Amino acid sequence: MRLRYFFDYRYDDKTGRFLPIGIWIQDMDDLGIDMYYPDEDSDEYWDAMWVMNRLVEADLNAPPDFLEFHQARAGYRGMRSTIFEVETELGYDEFMKQTLHEFIEREKDASRR
Repeated sequence: MRLRYFFDYRYDDKTGRFLPIGIWIQDMDDLGIDMYYPDEDSDEYWDAMWVMNRLVEADLNAPPDFLEFHQARAGYRGMRSTIFEVETELGYDEFMKQTLHEFIEREKDASRR
């Protein structure tokens, strides 16, 4: 399946850096959308769920430029990465969790240098 995705970041006052906290993905075959935030108590998680619920309640499919629209609407204390595209055999859940956790680890390694 062909997926497009971006990472969601939050500014961390302690380190003065933006830290990755979530991932949004879109399946380009069926335009399905999903998001993953390990911290389900975060404001960013609930903001993402609000977006998802609005789509479901309205029984709408996401448009092809869904990620671009939401990438530009990052929260006041956050930012969103560029949009990446990948072909994968992994399912949504496995892809999101694996990709976000690998990205978080790379960011931690980079900050130690």
